[in-house]
Parts: sequence; structure tokens; C-alpha cells
Amino acid sequence: MEDVSEIGRLLFGRPCRLRVALWIHQRGRQRFYQSEPPDDVIPQSAAGTELRRFVHLGMLTEHREVGSRRVYYETTTSPLWSIITAAARVVPA
Repeated sequence: MEDVSEIGRLLFGRPCRLRVALWIHQRGRQRFYQSEPPDDVIPQSAAGTELRRFVHLGMLTEHREVGSRRVYYETTTSPLWSIITAAARVVPA
């Protein structure tokens, strides 16, 4: 696990990070593909970068299917999701 500065930078360094984390959280444990988050949640040009940050933090796992360019993600049981759960209770939808 990284130190608190690195976790803070990775998790909250950009406003879109919390929006995409909340979008993932509201989906439950459903698998999703990289271009699935809507543009009002995160611009497609930033989605891959931000989702890889969540992979680096251990909050998502990344899956690539053979013969396909599509990248899929699944949530993990990382305790960092409890931060997003708490944020979901206080941030307006």
C-alpha cells in the first residue's frame, strides 16, 4: 500500500476521479468496459488513465479478452471503497 500522500493524489487528485468512483460504486459489483462511463461522469479521453489509477490502488481489476480491444473492469473488495461509500452518502446525486 502506498503512503497517504500517494493514495490522496491517486484517489482525489482530479475532480472526475470521485465522479467515476461514485458511478462505479452505484453499479454494485457489475463488470463494465472502459468506454462505458458516460461523458458527464468522465470524458472518454480520460477514462483509461483514471481507471488504471483505481487498478493501481487495488480497487479494480482489469481484464482484456483475447482477440478484443475492449478492456473490462471489476471492483475488488478493497477497503478504499468504504471511502467512496461514505462519499456517496454525503455527495448529492
